[in-house]
Amino acid sequence: MKVTTSFFYNTFFSDLNKQIEAMYKAQRQLSTGKKILMPSDDPIAISRITKYNSELSSLQEYLRVIDTAKIYNSSIETAINDLKNMTVKAKQIAVQGSTDTLSATDRLALAREVDTLIQRSIDTINTKVSGRFIFAGYKADIPPVNEATGIYQSDTNLQRVDINFFLDVAINLPATEFFSYTGTTNQVFTPYNQTDTGNLHDVDPLSALLMPQTSVAITDPAALFTTDGGTLTIRLGDKIPINVSISPGASLNDIRDAINSQAGSYVKAWVVNVGNSIAPDYRLVVNSVPNGKSDQIRIEVSTSTGDNLNLLAYDPVSPSSAMKLEGNISGYNYITDPTDPNFYSFNNNYLNENYYLRALYFLKVALENNDQGRIQKAVGYLDQIADKLYRQQSVIGARLNKIETISDYNLELETNTKQNLSNDQDADVVKVVLELNQRMSVLQALRTTFTDFFRSNLFDFLR
Repeated sequence: MKVTTSFFYNTFFSDLNKQIEAMYKAQRQLSTGKKILMPSDDPIAISRITKYNSELSSLQEYLRVIDTAKIYNSSIETAINDLKNMTVKAKQIAVQGSTDTLSATDRLALAREVDTLIQRSIDTINTKVSGRFIFAGYKADIPPVNEATGIYQSDTNLQRVDINFFLDVAINLPATEFFSYTGTTNQVFTPYNQTDTGNLHDVDPLSALLMPQTSVAITDPAALFTTDGGTLTIRLGDKIPINVSISPGASLNDIRDAINSQAGSYVKAWVVNVGNSIAPDYRLVVNSVPNGKSDQIRIEVSTSTGDNLNLLAYDPVSPSSAMKLEGNISGYNYITDPTDPNFYSFNNNYLNENYYLRALYFLKVALENNDQGRIQKAVGYLDQIADKLYRQQSVIGARLNKIETISDYNLELETNTKQNLSNDQDADVVKVVLELNQRMSVLQALRTTFTDFFRSNLFDFLR
């Protein structure tokens, strides 16, 4: 191997460049804080770094979505709490209105308070958050409840958002379960009392007397019911008895009309079909006026032995009493179409925990009509509404707990991911400074050697 001056130059310059490049890399690591500056530095680590950055980006997006989910569900919880408070207030009004010391004027004033609660309730259920109605379904751009009719006009869909790689949560609560009514009639603010037109009856009978079945079911209420006729002596509590005359050859419809025309200030009579269209079974139903005092009705029958008219006798203390006090009479209907999903028979399907507005409206009109019986009944409805609201609030509470748990999990996952990213990506400052100092020392030595060696010339060798 021939060692020449050129060889020495090339060797020194090559070593010098290597040290300068190493120093440059160390200086960049020190300035950027990153030990991997390009994929070629560590291809495997680069793939992990890319994965970690992607996960951190997703976690940041989940954090934003979680904040949104918290806002929506917290707003729902607040709204339900407001509805609960209004339900409690309505119940207090109902209890106050059912006392005997209040006059009709006093109850009318209470009815105005309930009307205010109805309007406030509609405003609450139409709450918007970030421009979206939180008690609507997918139709979040329109108010869920119509202010004029009280009808729910959104859908029942839940809107869900992802709050983690494997979990989602709902951010709305359709109000159909406890705030409205849908059916063929689409009525929320129903008429208080129905007339005897067609088959529409009292919207909410508290209790009534039901005639027992005859030996053969009555399939035609206009057919002969009593051969001899007779007298029905009807009492209501401490009121003076009223004698109702029943003509011979009267039908069940005739008896209904006679009771209503002669004793209509005490009781109200109806003819209902407790069977069905294929096998009808017509009976007489009698309830008190005002509603809610049917247990105080007494009916004595004067006629010949064996006449069907004897089936109308009622005395709760007498074992031989024919009629029975019932709280659920099939066929005593407000909606007459049995195919309607909200078909209302005597068991109050029309008024329960699913119809918040209807219960408040029921209380309002009962107060307006000075009807203590229905005012007392409203207390039970409002209790059911309150229970349903508590259950709905617990659903939202469970959502918020899940959101909080996942939020903590995401934070822990983010911390671990950042640590793994740091292990692969971040430079060890102490180590880099030490390496930089070493490189600078080597570079200085090279420079000194290079200067001393090449300071000599041809004359130095000839001398």
